[in-house]
Amino acid sequence: MMHFSGPDDDGVVTITASGTLTRDDYDRNLPALERLLDERGPLPFLILLDGVNGIELGALWEDLKFDIRYRDRFGRMAVVGDKRWEAWGTRLASPFFKAELRYFDMTRGVEARAWVRQ
Repeated sequence: MMHFSGPDDDGVVTITASGTLTRDDYDRNLPALERLLDERGPLPFLILLDGVNGIELGALWEDLKFDIRYRDRFGRMAVVGDKRWEAWGTRLASPFFKAELRYFDMTRGVEARAWVRQ
């Protein structure tokens, strides 16, 4: 499951993901995120991975297409999670974005929120 909120008063968009991410999650959320990025330009993102245990192939494909299309439209991105593969995936993805992308362990969520708002 995935949903997003924001931007908040500081302009931060928060995406929360849990369980297995499906193509339906992306079909439901990406059109609004695309409109937001098209209208407002670079925005900071706080991505909370709360018990994510996988991603379907169709969802991964939609995520990759979205990230490539909008890679120049993101502000800072903080990924907050609790699994080694999430940290590894964040480091692997970082060179593909113009913006700074940093992983924070769940215990450092407050620090992540402060960092992304700078």
